[in-house]
Amino acid sequence: MGKIDVFLSYEHSMKSVVDHICAALESDGIRCWYAPRDAVGDYATSIMNAIDEARVFVVVLNNAASESVHVLNEVENAYKRIVEKNGDLTILPFRLSNEDLSKAMEYYINRLHWIDASSQGVDNAIAELKSKVKAILSPRSDASSAQRARTANPYFKEDDKKEKHRLAVQQELLRNFDAELYDKIAAETDTLTVLDLGSADGSFVMDRLGRRENLGMLLGIDYDQSCVDAANSAYGSDKIAFRQGDLESDSIENVIRAFLDEKGIAGFNVINLSMVILHLQNPQKLLRIVRKFAVKNAVVIIKDIDDGFNVAYPDTDGNFEKAIKMCADSPFSGFRESGRQIPHLLHKTGFRDVRLVKCGVDTIGMDYDEREALFDTYFSIIKMDFDRLAEEVPDDKQYSEYRDWLAEHYADMEDAFHEDDFFFSLGFVLFTARR
Repeated sequence: MGKIDVFLSYEHSMKSVVDHICAALESDGIRCWYAPRDAVGDYATSIMNAIDEARVFVVVLNNAASESVHVLNEVENAYKRIVEKNGDLTILPFRLSNEDLSKAMEYYINRLHWIDASSQGVDNAIAELKSKVKAILSPRSDASSAQRARTANPYFKEDDKKEKHRLAVQQELLRNFDAELYDKIAAETDTLTVLDLGSADGSFVMDRLGRRENLGMLLGIDYDQSCVDAANSAYGSDKIAFRQGDLESDSIENVIRAFLDEKGIAGFNVINLSMVILHLQNPQKLLRIVRKFAVKNAVVIIKDIDDGFNVAYPDTDGNFEKAIKMCADSPFSGFRESGRQIPHLLHKTGFRDVRLVKCGVDTIGMDYDEREALFDTYFSIIKMDFDRLAEEVPDDKQYSEYRDWLAEHYADMEDAFHEDDFFFSLGFVLFTARR
């Protein structure tokens, strides 16, 4: 059959519309798969294989489709591919009417941007769909592949001075966001035994937990040996140690177990992952591993980011929206829709009492310096990444275009950011859960 670009999910009464969508997409060389036209052999197996192969999953919706067991099964399996199989798949709801949808379907698509044929007509909606699909399928070099799915990307080295400075600014900025939670957990725990994953140079975990009077033991693990050496030099003691370890590898179990055996403790009652999950290809695997080393009722703290929660207003020229979209195209930026997956990942790996403590760091009430720090902690890294990428991958025209566009608009964006009536919220999320 050849490659599959788009999987079309629909309820049988809408087949004429789906035929129209398919013809429009395939007229531009976009290969579609939909049943019964393309099903071969066992029906269910054929559908599952097609979902696994497709790059885009289009679900055509009205009330009947939202209640269809078959459509719901297909949508659920599309999400499983994204979350559990780390698949590079984009889900696009195509809504035919403004009828109420089933609660089950709303659960899946509530946060997605859908294409609304009820307000603009089917032909215009199909044109919008085609444009979105072509943008998703547009060829990119391997070096510039966008973070539409999770990939492993260790991102911090001790000798990266610019990144070190940015993380220091970010740490100070986020103190108001998360410090209250760390204070509460420390106050409620008799003796802290802390596992910090992705500890970088150790400064964050030491600031939040490492200097507490009730600290018992602390183990920090990071991918980069230079970070580990710097952390041990600055903070190492009989209670505090930093070790090198690849969070994506099975060997991380040995690193953790060796520390527990050395210190003679059963496990950890606080497990901290700050801005780590977005950089992992398989966070579910890591969470399953660390759960083995969490004592009963241990608390897991996860801070992550999701650009879907970002808000910039007013953005008359669309510059902030464009820069936010660019961020996903940097191979250094991690998976930019990571935050929304955290509750699912925690439940899947056996944690309970999952809570969203906070969502969003915003400009309300910020003074000039605080706004500058917020602008710097997000937009400066985008500019820094594409300055670097345009130099290191000169054959990739997209990187050069991004660099040049940012050079032209960066100062204007910074000025706009400081206007009294400008509102920005950055999609940091803070979750807790219990073992």
